[in-house]
Amino acid sequence: MKKILISTILTANIALSGCASMFNGSSQQVSIRSNIDNAELYVNEQYIGKGNGITTFKKKQNYTITARKDGCDAVTIPASKSFDATTLLGIFIDFGIISILVIDGVGTGAWQQFDQTSYVVDPRCRA
Repeated sequence: MKKILISTILTANIALSGCASMFNGSSQQVSIRSNIDNAELYVNEQYIGKGNGITTFKKKQNYTITARKDGCDAVTIPASKSFDATTLLGIFIDFGIISILVIDGVGTGAWQQFDQTSYVVDPRCRA
């Protein structure tokens, strides 16, 4: 009886963690810089620094990166995502029903990953 209880608890703990979130986390650290001196950098319209900055992107959210400088046109780019193949390991835990669909998908968004962890964004300045 004790072995069955321990086995059940262990299985439940594994099932409550999606593979992608367990191995790769539910966020990614991202560095952003500009080649233009004193360009102001924003992520989702929140200021992160002048010239360069480091921030954390949560995989469940979408982000846009903007570079601005007086006298220049602002440039905004989206941070693209793709499927994280580590998510598929959830098939071995519970056929992916809880670990992939609920935990990695709806819960943490960890079934996606950002395509880049380093961005260079420059405002368009007239010569």
